[in-house]
Amino acid sequence: MPVPQNFVTEYGFRAHGPGYITPAEARAWFEDLKTRVLVLQGKPFGMLVDCRTQKANPPETQEIIKEAMVWLRGHGMERSVVVLDSTVALIQILRLAKASGVYAYERYLDALKDPDWEAKAVDWIVRAIDPDLPQPTPKQVR
Repeated sequence: MPVPQNFVTEYGFRAHGPGYITPAEARAWFEDLKTRVLVLQGKPFGMLVDCRTQKANPPETQEIIKEAMVWLRGHGMERSVVVLDSTVALIQILRLAKASGVYAYERYLDALKDPDWEAKAVDWIVRAIDPDLPQPTPKQVR
């Protein structure tokens, strides 16, 4: 099973968290991400978390993810998007986001229902275009 990975992007970071994540894998992911974020020396960044194929994780993993959310927000994360394809994973991440205080800065996209999820994610992270709000059509913009 693939383990979580972090990638540097033009807007900040993209994390891939596939499948079932053990506490040890979650801790390694978070420590790697901390190292990458600290290089920014407090500069703001955004984050896209690709959780497609992720299922429910054990409570210990959930606690590490919640810890990461708090730490990232405190170290410059302005906005983030979590992309999912599982209702169970969505419920779990919503609970963690609310408990950690990042809920207001995070958006959730269902990759199964929205083929344009990646463009919407980047629009939220980079331009603060909220994917949860109706967007004007080209005809409405003048």
